[in-house]
Amino acid sequence: MDRFEIQRKIFTYVAVLLGISVLALIVVLPRLIQEISPDGIPKAAPIATAVAACVRLLILMGILIGLRLTNRKRRINKEINLAVAVVLILLGLVLMDGAFAYVDSLVFVSVGFFLAVFCDFAAAAVSIVALFLLRKKKA
Repeated sequence: MDRFEIQRKIFTYVAVLLGISVLALIVVLPRLIQEISPDGIPKAAPIATAVAACVRLLILMGILIGLRLTNRKRRINKEINLAVAVVLILLGLVLMDGAFAYVDSLVFVSVGFFLAVFCDFAAAAVSIVALFLLRKKKA
């Protein structure tokens, strides 16, 4: 198995982790909508969760399209994948704030958010480690 195939396989794992993150946010969304009340969850919480899921879905589509296009060139653009990893870390940190906000009242929502945060961090870590482990060695 050559270097390109290894990179492609690793970034497929990154796409799977990101897909699990999106799925966790989509599963949590109906529960957030159900719990909207004047003294409880504000109306902006489900909207922010939907936006977070859409952003992750766009990143996932970009990764999948990028993997499909790199099959022709046999080269994976490392800078874009590093940028995606940094963005996923930042999105995970933002979502972690929401996860801690629902620990006391909505445990299901909090667990879903923590699962999404874990998948974001794991996808970013796998992506960064793969870029450093599989870099070309100069002759």
